[in-house]
Amino acid sequence: MASPFTTLPPELLLHVFSLASSHRPTAVALSLVSHWVRNHVERNLYHTVSLSSSRSLLAFIASLNSKPHAFAHNLVKRLSITALGPISNIDEVLKKCTGVTSLVCGFSVPSYLHCARSLKQPIAPPEITTFRLPIAPHEQLLIALACRDGIDMSIISPLVTHLRFQLTPATTSESMARLRELSYLTHLAITYRHGLHGNVNSIKEMIKPVLEEGRLKVLVIHVTGAGNEAHRKEIEEWRTGSDSTLEVIDSTSTSTQKCLGCRPHTLIIAKRAAAAVLPQWEQGVDIWDISFT
Repeated sequence: MASPFTTLPPELLLHVFSLASSHRPTAVALSLVSHWVRNHVERNLYHTVSLSSSRSLLAFIASLNSKPHAFAHNLVKRLSITALGPISNIDEVLKKCTGVTSLVCGFSVPSYLHCARSLKQPIAPPEITTFRLPIAPHEQLLIALACRDGIDMSIISPLVTHLRFQLTPATTSESMARLRELSYLTHLAITYRHGLHGNVNSIKEMIKPVLEEGRLKVLVIHVTGAGNEAHRKEIEEWRTGSDSTLEVIDSTSTSTQKCLGCRPHTLIIAKRAAAAVLPQWEQGVDIWDISFT
């Protein structure tokens, strides 16, 4: 007996494949059915790419090398690179995926910049050569090794509107102040460990120059820690905003969201960091959704 699929119009079949391929394992299975099916599920298959090992990095490059030149630019829109290397391959992936709108960086920034500058072979000395990423995503998340040595503006897209990073012992007030150079930044998320940088007021002083620019609409604070009483009090300090540095414009006894005294007002959301951000990003969770945060 003939398969019922043979009686369906192609448009309906494509719609079914499109819905089914939103589940990545299903998309991989469908890509093995036929060339015709694979060509129509690749959009979902390559839309979000997470490269967590050198093996996946090299396999992804091999796959892109078998595709048309504009394939990666047109299809890869969300890219995560947490593989340690090879650094030259990370640079190659970034140069191929120029259409990325959301980028997660989890590799060593100094190593990448050293490699990228050497490959570029600038005429001017490295210390006066301005380096920028080969792509310009609007959302960028810096995690793990990308934050270990502090904030380096060279790794941040000048067009970024949504930026998330981790505070580390290497993060300085000077590097935080340079975030003012990001003219399009409207959403900022900061993760830090309880007690790492002194008290809440110390961190507020670090981010004060960014808030004073008046462009920031949302500031999300994630505090990691053991969840003890001191940890809970630190989160509550962010929520109440009782210091004179960041005046509370609107507050209620139950709200976890506050408007800070900047013009226009900046909404601050503070909570305990309960889960790793990468799995959320891979699942398509909107970390900027106020109801979720």
